[in-house]
Amino acid sequence: MSLPLFPVDDRVSVSGQLKPEDMNELAAAGFTAVVNNRPDGEAFFGQPKAADLRAAAESAGLKFLDLPFSGPRATPDQVRAFADLLSEGDTRVIAFCKSGMRSALLWGAASLANGRSIDEVLQSARNAGQELGGVAELMTGLAQAARS
Repeated sequence: MSLPLFPVDDRVSVSGQLKPEDMNELAAAGFTAVVNNRPDGEAFFGQPKAADLRAAAESAGLKFLDLPFSGPRATPDQVRAFADLLSEGDTRVIAFCKSGMRSALLWGAASLANGRSIDEVLQSARNAGQELGGVAELMTGLAQAARS
């Protein structure tokens, strides 16, 4: 695989940009779903289109959720979609963006929406190399809005 994966919990990892050719390897590693948090056209070079990623993921037998956003501007609907995916039980998820930070933020908000504590979310993200303390209030607000 072209980039390292950072596990934020026992079923979810985050990473930087994935490529279509990574999808078979992800499926072989036991992942069942891919979540794209990077808008098309964010980079001038080297960023595959979401449609190509979706086609490769589905060809490899992976579920693909396209939940792109810029900066910390996730929406309650995106949080709800990720939380629903996490509620599917044995789903193993890889979420990606440019660096993994947006994906960690969305995972954090979805985890809060599903009942995890903020302390647990922050520590799990820290263990994966993602510092979410500065967006704790944002994640909490998104989680609350997603539950409404």
